[in-house]
This record gives sequence, structure tokens and C-alpha cells, in this order.
Amino acid sequence: GPGVLLPLPKGACPGWMAGIPGHPGHNGTPGRDGRDGTPGEKGEKGDPGLVGPKGDTGETGVTGVEGPRGFPGTPGRKGEPGESAYVHRSAFSVGLESRITVPNVPIRFTKIFYNLQNHYDGTTGKFHCNIPGLYYFSYHITVYLKDVKVSLYKKDKAMLFTYDQYQEKNVDQASGSVLLHLEVGDQVWLQVYG
Repeated sequence: GPGVLLPLPKGACPGWMAGIPGHPGHNGTPGRDGRDGTPGEKGEKGDPGLVGPKGDTGETGVTGVEGPRGFPGTPGRKGEPGESAYVHRSAFSVGLESRITVPNVPIRFTKIFYNLQNHYDGTTGKFHCNIPGLYYFSYHITVYLKDVKVSLYKKDKAMLFTYDQYQEKNVDQASGSVLLHLEVGDQVWLQVYG
């Protein structure tokens, strides 16, 4: 009837009668991890990195098997003509101009038959070796009036002795020869001894 208020339907709220907003609620517990996503597309190639330091030298490897022999090469050009071979020589031939000789010193032969290389020194009576090698020395003596004793020296050492005895009213001959190996600087001479 008139003047009686009817209750509003449950759940209906007129807009002009809105309530005061409530306080925010507490954060809920974290949810479970989601599933892995699908792989993305391959990216572009990056820029080259910086060159690293040089590494240590490795151990030497095993020598490989020798390969097959190659074909002969083409002949080279003919060379220039070489110098002609020169044979070095050393020789001398001398004699005495006086019968007088001094004992125990080199005999000075002043009569020069051949001394083209000047290896014999007439002022000292000695032969000076300038070319190393094998040398042949020989000497011949005519004996007058008295006995003769002669020795051939090499570097202050007697290498050969010759003795001849004088016989009255007779001219005698004595000789000697020897092969000597000489080095540069060696000296050879004859001298009367005794």
C-alpha cells in the first residue's frame, strides 16, 4: 500500500549511493615460471675480434718421405773463360868464385847461374822458401889441397853431411843431394864444419 518501503533487490546499488573505496589488498605470492619461448631468428654476423698474441712455436714435425726426382732443368749459360793456370816455380843455381870458405857459417855463393825468383840471397848464402812444397837440393864439391866436410842445413838443423878426404896430387869430387819438404819462411844453406 501507499507509504510502505519495499526492500531493494539483492545486488542492486543505485549509482548515487556508491560506497567509500576499500584499502588495496596485499601482494599475492609469485606465480610459477612461464614456459620457454620459441628460439628467435639468427642474428647478423658480428664484427671480427682483435688478433690475439702469437702462440708458442710448435714441435718440429716428422720429416716426410722424399718425393720423386724431378725432371732435369734447362742447361745454364756458358760461363766466362777462366784465368789460365799458373804454375809457381822456385829454383836457383849458384857457384863459388873463391876457394876460401869460412867454417861454421853459411857458404856465400857469389857466382849466380840462375836466380830469377830471387829466392836465393847472395848476401847471406841462404835459400828462402816462398812457395811451400817439395824441393830437391844437390851440390857438387871439388876438393883441393885438404879434406872437406860440408853439411846442408834446414832451419838450423843439419840434414845431410858430406866428407871427402884429400889425396896428394889428385883432384877429387864429392856431392850430395836430398829431397826436403819446406814451408814458407824455411831457410836452407850449406856450410863447412869442423
